[in-house]
Amino acid sequence: MKIGIDLDEVTADLMSQLLKFYYKKTGRLIKKENFNSYNWWDVWGGTREEAIKIYYQFYDSEEFDNIKPIEKAIESINYLGDKNELFIITSRPFAHKEKTEKWIEKYLSESSIKIIYSNDFYGKKGNSKAAICKRLGIKLIIEDLGKYALECAQSDIKAILFDRPWNKEYEHPNIKRVHNWQEAIAEIEKLSQNP
Repeated sequence: MKIGIDLDEVTADLMSQLLKFYYKKTGRLIKKENFNSYNWWDVWGGTREEAIKIYYQFYDSEEFDNIKPIEKAIESINYLGDKNELFIITSRPFAHKEKTEKWIEKYLSESSIKIIYSNDFYGKKGNSKAAICKRLGIKLIIEDLGKYALECAQSDIKAILFDRPWNKEYEHPNIKRVHNWQEAIAEIEKLSQNP
C-alpha cells in the first residue's frame, strides 16, 4: 500500500520546541493544549505576519535543531516501510527543505521514504495533500491537521487523524481518529486486511 505521512505533529514534535522558543522570546508560557487552532496567531495573539516572522526566527534557533520525534513514530514508520511504500508529505515551507531533509535523514535513514512538499502552511501556492495523494495513488494518509485529513477523506482517501486540540471538530466516514502510533498501526493493519 502507498501511505502518506505528515511530518509535524505526526512524525516530528515541532510544537513542543516551538513553544519553548516562544517562551524564551516572549516570556509567555503557552501549552500545546491551548491550541484549538493550528493558526498560531489565533492562540498567542498578534497578526499572521508576526507569527510567520516568529516561525522563521524559530527555524534559525537551537530549538528547531533539537526537534525530537513523536513517541513511537520512528519505530512505527520503519515497521510500515517493510511492507508499504511511504511518502512524507509536509506543508513545511520549501525554504526549510535543507533542515527538514537533514532531520528525516537523521531519524528515518532506515526507511526508503520519499519527501514531498505540498502547499505550505503560510498559504503559498502548491499542490494540496489530497491532490498529491490522488496523483501518486496514495490510498491512506496519516495527518494531524483536520482540514487536510478532510480534503483527503472527501477525495476517497482514507485518513488516520492524530487527535490534537486543533482538530476536534473534524469527522468523516473516511477519517479514523487515533491518539498515538500504536493505535495508528492497529488501524493500518485493519485497513490492509479490508482495503
